[in-house]
Amino acid sequence: MENYLSIGSFPVKMVWLAILGSALIAYGIISLKLRKETDKKQLLDVLSNAVVLYWLVWKISYAVLHPLLIVKQPLNILYFNGGETGLVLGIIVAVVYLLWTSGKQELDRSRVFYTGILALTLFFSFYYGAHFASSKLLADGLISLFFAILSIYLYTAGSFELRKTVLSMLVTALFFSVLTNTPLGGKKEEAISTAASGIKNGNSAPDFELTTIEGDKVKLSDLKGKVVFVNLWATWCPPCRAEMPEMVRFYKDHSSKNVEVLAVNLTDSDSEKEVKKFAEEYKLNFPVLLDPDGKVGNTYKTVTIPTTFIIDKNGIIKQKHIGPMSYEMMKDFYQTAQ
Repeated sequence: MENYLSIGSFPVKMVWLAILGSALIAYGIISLKLRKETDKKQLLDVLSNAVVLYWLVWKISYAVLHPLLIVKQPLNILYFNGGETGLVLGIIVAVVYLLWTSGKQELDRSRVFYTGILALTLFFSFYYGAHFASSKLLADGLISLFFAILSIYLYTAGSFELRKTVLSMLVTALFFSVLTNTPLGGKKEEAISTAASGIKNGNSAPDFELTTIEGDKVKLSDLKGKVVFVNLWATWCPPCRAEMPEMVRFYKDHSSKNVEVLAVNLTDSDSEKEVKKFAEEYKLNFPVLLDPDGKVGNTYKTVTIPTTFIIDKNGIIKQKHIGPMSYEMMKDFYQTAQ
């Protein structure tokens, strides 16, 4: 799936469009399923509130996990979330909410959880279906098909049965275990020697040479053999400021693992003096490069900052990310690019 849809100069993440579309379709099907039920509105309200609560906990958990970073940079809460730990916390809080609210409103907990599980299977069926339509990866297609079959089974079953649900969960776990450990041939090996130079995924990253704030020369092509994060940023950019502590944490933990971070400052719209001051204030522990003529910014066609290109060990662009990166995002990008 393409990462972004550009509306003018404003980038919209395609994944959020897929999430929104899948959620609306799932909601519509659940509404159809419950159309004759007297407690339809109660069920839908409770489940909708649980989803909102899950999202809020996932988002706000960043402040709980990294309170010192929030004190220094309060706006980080706008850009980041609690990652995998936040997901688990969100799920726990949502489940507790469902149990408590079901009892308070005298709803049948079995029906509440049955409806919620059906909604989730429908959501994942359409979400991975959207991925498959874009990526053509066999894995995405199999996941979508699996959840579609499970959705039909749950929809036609008509009621919640613990035994069937536990069996469904075990089958799901086994399915994902096999899928994630089986090469499905969805990704083609890159033709490294003949890859065209460009800024799209699969292109050979355009080479450049810039000077660091310490006066050292750094050339991108000299870093082959490492996963390289080429981050384009400026000191006046709030999201750039938000992601720098995350990048420092990531580099501290991963700099010995054949990974490099190149923070390319768009110096033609910034100030070398401010860059040095910024690097000292934020204790940047990775190379900070100056681009006084805007050559790299123009070559990589950077409109929105921060923008980061993740380049694999062979110099091939594996990912383009627009917006601030969290520690967890960088870990995922690094693992994908290896």
